[in-house]
Amino acid sequence: MSQVLFLSDPSQADVRPILGMANELITRGEKVTFFSSDEFKAPIEQIGADFKAYTQELNIFQGKNVMNEEPKSGLISALLEPMKFIDDILVQIRGLKFDYAVFSPSYPYANIITQLLGIPKKEQTVYN
Repeated sequence: MSQVLFLSDPSQADVRPILGMANELITRGEKVTFFSSDEFKAPIEQIGADFKAYTQELNIFQGKNVMNEEPKSGLISALLEPMKFIDDILVQIRGLKFDYAVFSPSYPYANIITQLLGIPKKEQTVYN
């Protein structure tokens, strides 16, 4: 049984395809830890994956603030200080060992995270 880290941009376009892949891997006996935003917690847990949420203040995938239409601080912080975002993920998975990571092509910092963990990466390309 492999331990697999899934890194997802929390959008339907990114989560849905790799959620299907995670489900198939779980069916085959793999253990999956899946990073996304809180809005995808239920479907991720329903397939039997361990859900991990991006810390709110570092969630670079947050939309715009409806009140003033400015990007929320998570995006700005992650772009200016990417190690805060990466460190948050590494802290949340401390003590876990992964055999490989799966992520969409648009996922930022996947190369850095997989290098720091010393694991292979499998970029999931989805064609619509």
